[in-house]
Amino acid sequence: MNDVIATGLLETSIERVWNERDGDKRLAAIAEIYHPEARIHEPERSITGHGAISNTVAGVLADMPPGFRFEVTGPTLGHHGVAVTRWRGGPPGQVIVSGADAVRILDGKIHEHWFFFDPAREG
Repeated sequence: MNDVIATGLLETSIERVWNERDGDKRLAAIAEIYHPEARIHEPERSITGHGAISNTVAGVLADMPPGFRFEVTGPTLGHHGVAVTRWRGGPPGQVIVSGADAVRILDGKIHEHWFFFDPAREG
């Protein structure tokens, strides 16, 4: 597996899937980036499939304030079909959530995607 493919897919998923509020555009991006049997793993649950991923993203973004976006804070590193990166999310000038993601690539697409969240920031 080309390390550039793994790291590129992870960064692209954050930009084109996890920031996309339009459901049709998000599903199209998921189909390009995620394996048909893709699984995402959050600390409290795991889900499988493009529709479930899209619904999860929609729920996350619906709970966020106007202008909220995720951004890679990197560097994104990868080898042997696995990539990891750091990220943060919030409206412009504010960080309300941060953490790290890891993905495993299968057949040139993300097959598994793990989310790790930093502890909540104190006010």
